[in-house]
Amino acid sequence: MHILIFGASGHVGSGLAQHLSADHRITGIVRSQPEAKTPYTPVVVPEWVERPQTVVDELGRVGTPPVDAVIAAVGGWYVDISMIARGVDSFDADYGSYLRGHFAACAVSEALAEAGGSDRIRHLTLNGVASVEPCAGSGAISVFGAAQEMLLRVAAEETDSVHYRELKVMAPIAGDDRNDLSGGVETIGLTTVAEAVIDIVSRPEDHELSTQLNV
Repeated sequence: MHILIFGASGHVGSGLAQHLSADHRITGIVRSQPEAKTPYTPVVVPEWVERPQTVVDELGRVGTPPVDAVIAAVGGWYVDISMIARGVDSFDADYGSYLRGHFAACAVSEALAEAGGSDRIRHLTLNGVASVEPCAGSGAISVFGAAQEMLLRVAAEETDSVHYRELKVMAPIAGDDRNDLSGGVETIGLTTVAEAVIDIVSRPEDHELSTQLNV
């Protein structure tokens, strides 16, 4: 498969690319050219969130083969003061970096399908435990994580050309030093995440729209 990854330069995106590149062609959409060697072919589209069509245009310009699957590993998280106390500007910034990014990735999948990609584009978003549990200090991420599933459900109702699926990783992913693992918190390895990802994008019809990956 030719897999397109949004968020390819991040911890999860690059880890997925590393695990999947042995058996699949991986293209990563990035905002700037990576300085080091990457496990994916980088395609630089600085304003892909603001202008999703530019991704399709750039893929055509550089001559990549048709895309079979899109993985959206975008967004982030933090632990801070309360969501309300952080203020509306921070809330808007979280929306822009999280839910709006997922919307743009969906728009790219729709455009790729319309442009005549593979038989039916498989679109998988990654989500986390904050989407089902209200996480104090990371409240906006909980809000947008919960909204992400509804975004996919609406998109799925409105198209016959994209398989929309979501993988909720229900524990911290190993190797990310931002995680607070004090108290014996269990993690999920990137290999396990990659195995779940490839199973869903290979056989989307065998999975519900949202799948939980537990420890």
